[in-house]
Amino acid sequence: MRGGKEYDCNSLIDDCVQEGGRRPPLLPSAFAAELEKKSFTNGKDDKPLVERLYEAAFEEQFGKATELLYADLGWGDAEAAQLAEVLASGAAPRLETLVLHGNNIGDEGWKALAAALKEGAAPRLEYLTLNGNKIGDEGSKALAAALGKEGAAPRLEYLALNGNKIGDEGSKALAAALGKEGAAPRLEYLYLHSNKIGDEGCKALAAALKEGAAPSLKTLY
Repeated sequence: MRGGKEYDCNSLIDDCVQEGGRRPPLLPSAFAAELEKKSFTNGKDDKPLVERLYEAAFEEQFGKATELLYADLGWGDAEAAQLAEVLASGAAPRLETLVLHGNNIGDEGWKALAAALKEGAAPRLEYLTLNGNKIGDEGSKALAAALGKEGAAPRLEYLALNGNKIGDEGSKALAAALGKEGAAPRLEYLYLHSNKIGDEGCKALAAALKEGAAPSLKTLY
C-alpha cells in the first residue's frame, strides 16, 4: 500500500491489478527456470534452497486448496494458459471452486483451461465462473468438449458464462455436449445471458433440455 493514500475495497483492488497485477501461479519447474535468471550472493547454496522451499510450499498449498479465486485481475490468454498448466499437472485435486470472472480471457486461454478439465484436472469442481470475459464460439466449443466427456465434470453445479461473446455455434456445441449421457449430471445453474446467442442457439438448448439434458438444472438464464 502507498503511504498517505486512503484505501477502500475498490481502490485496493484497482491498485492490485495495475500493470499486470497478481501473476498466476507457477509450477515448481517454471519457478526454478525463473530463478536461474536471478542473482544470489551465495547462489550455490541459496538457489537450491529456495527451489526446495517453493516446491514444498506449492505442493502443500495447492494440494489442500478447495478454492482458487482469480476474479478481476486483468488476466488474458497467457495467464489462463499458465493456470491451465498448473491444473493439468494435478496439483489441485481437491479444487471445488474456480473463480475467473471479470478478466480478459479469450478463446485461446479458455481452450487451454478446458483441455485441462477434459483430462480430469479438477474432478471435484462444483463452481466455475467465467462471466465477463471475452470467450467466443471457439472457447464455448472447447468447454463443450470438456463437459461432453463423461467423468470430466461429474460434480459441476454452477457455471457462469454470461457477459462473453458466445454466439449460436457455441450455444449449439454446448447443447450437444449437455445432451450426452454422463455430461455434467449435477449442473443446477447455467448463466448465458448477455452473449450473442440468437434464435438458432436458443432452439438447440431448448431441444437438448426437452430430451433430458442437464437433468438437475434448476436455473437457465
